[in-house]
Amino acid sequence: MKKILLLFFLSLFLLSQQGLFAQSCGSRQLDPNIAAFLKMIGYKDRTLEELRSIPIEQIKYVDLPLRPYPKEDVQRIKITADSIPVLVFNPLQKKNLPIIINYHGGGFIMPLLPGWEYSLWQEAKTFGAIVFAVDYRVAPEHRFPAAVNDSYNAFKWIVQHGSKWGGDTSRIALLGNSAGANLVAVIAQKAKKEGISHKIKVHIMNGLPIDLRPKNMESSVSYQQNARGYFQTKDDCYFAAETYAPGQYNNPEVSPILTKNLKGLPPAVIINAEFDPLRDDGILYAAKLRKAGVKVWDKCFAGQIHCLIGLQPGTPAMQDYENLIKTAMHEAFSK
Repeated sequence: MKKILLLFFLSLFLLSQQGLFAQSCGSRQLDPNIAAFLKMIGYKDRTLEELRSIPIEQIKYVDLPLRPYPKEDVQRIKITADSIPVLVFNPLQKKNLPIIINYHGGGFIMPLLPGWEYSLWQEAKTFGAIVFAVDYRVAPEHRFPAAVNDSYNAFKWIVQHGSKWGGDTSRIALLGNSAGANLVAVIAQKAKKEGISHKIKVHIMNGLPIDLRPKNMESSVSYQQNARGYFQTKDDCYFAAETYAPGQYNNPEVSPILTKNLKGLPPAVIINAEFDPLRDDGILYAAKLRKAGVKVWDKCFAGQIHCLIGLQPGTPAMQDYENLIKTAMHEAFSK
């Protein structure tokens, strides 16, 4: 009997070491409001074969509804020698505000779409900050490392010039969603290598793809549990990876989980969702950061989907999300 128990616990240990041990944050009950949202938008899964066969423009340029906001609250600039487009949101119309550098999602394929502008404006209001939204180059026209180069160069430019736009460059947060979360992880690691990671007071990653290797997608429990049916699919992840960085998945700037020494990285916020294929990526990275001595605030949102898409303002879960980030920013900026 003792031998059987020993083998049982050993097998659990080995599974956890291989990334196969399930990480759960709920009872596998999709939020009814999110189920209604998916039905309302007419969501349907697309297979990898379908994604490969349809014109890339149909993936790149999604027709999102436009929500109005005061146009005087945004400035549209181009920065660095590469003329990277950046939108600067300051709805509070104040100076000396903390800076959030935002990196949008979209599988490294979608640019910064007009339909996302309202949420960026709202982000600046919610967190009392100036938001610099970086419209980095995207695949397949510009494959890796274009997005990394643009994102990192934009970060360094904002560190130097953000005060000219009313920002306090001593209080900089990086915030990324999905593909943008991957870029935030990479930027923090690159900044550490160059000795400038202290310029980042906190980096915030929502729906984090930290390991783009196919073997991770096939071994991760959350990839299998949430492969289809919940907006972000395993096939979407495969397609994004092969479009963005074909054959380069072992590069730590593509799969930043592969960076061995995480010690000394800035404090981190990691947001996960129960019904996200990427859930266990975020949970694993949070654990590795903590092991390296990095301060981490993280939460897995039960019943929610990738990047908390469809979650409405004012709901308890959205308030939890906002309060988590506010708490982290306040603590990080106070040091």
